[in-house]
Amino acid sequence: MIKIASEPLGVLRFGVKRALQASLRQLEEDPSVRCVVLTGVENAFSVGSDIRDFSQQVGWLLENEYVEAGLNAAIEASRLPVIAACNGYTLGGGAVLALACDIRMAAESAIFGFPEVKVGAFASGSGTQRLPRLVGRGRALDLLMTGRTIGAEEALRAGLVEYVVPDDQLLERALALASQIAANSAPAVAATKRCVNTGLREGFEAGLAQERKLRVETGVGVDAKEGREAFLEKRPPKFTQ
Repeated sequence: MIKIASEPLGVLRFGVKRALQASLRQLEEDPSVRCVVLTGVENAFSVGSDIRDFSQQVGWLLENEYVEAGLNAAIEASRLPVIAACNGYTLGGGAVLALACDIRMAAESAIFGFPEVKVGAFASGSGTQRLPRLVGRGRALDLLMTGRTIGAEEALRAGLVEYVVPDDQLLERALALASQIAANSAPAVAATKRCVNTGLREGFEAGLAQERKLRVETGVGVDAKEGREAFLEKRPPKFTQ
C-alpha cells in the first residue's frame, strides 16, 4: 500500500510525484507484491498541485508536465494492478492520478473534480485523454470545462469510479479487493492489464495482437499448468509466479 502523505490535502509537489514513482518501482521489483493500493491521508486522496508552486516559466511548465505525466504513465505501464482508494477530496492532478490507476474505489464522502480551468489551466498530465476513456466525451468535457465537483454516487453513475463504500470501510474493502486480485496468477493479471491498455491506447487490432503474443507466454508458464491441474483435481491453485 502507498499513502500520499504530503500535507496539506495530499498536495502533489515534484518531490511527492517522484517519490510515488520510486515507491512503485520498488514494489515492482519485489516478486511477492501482487497488487498496490494507493490512498491519501485524513480527508483527501489528493488535491493535485499547489497553485502557490505554479510558475509561468516555460521550463517549469514542461518539467511539471513531464513529471506528472510520467508518474501516471508508470502506473498504467506497471505489471502491478493499482487500486485508487479515494478517501476524500480527489481534485485536479489528484483526480488525474486516480484516473491512471486501474480500479477506483471511493468513500461515500469523496469529492471529485477537475477545477484547473478556474485558475487558467487545464487537466494536463494526461487528464484530457484518460477521463473520456472512462466517462465518454460529453461527460468528460462537462467536467473538464466547467470545473464543477461531483460526489461519489454521481462519479459511480458516470463511470469515473467502480465502487462506492462507507467511509469507515474504504481501506478494508480496497485491501480485500487487492487480496482477491493477488490470489490469481500474477502473469495472467499482468497480461490482462497490458492487453486492455494496449487496445484502448492503440486500437482493437493492436490489442488482439498483444493478446496472441501474451496468450502464448502465459500458456506455457507454470501458473497455467498449475491452474489446469488444480481445476481438474478440484482444489484451489497454488500459483508460484
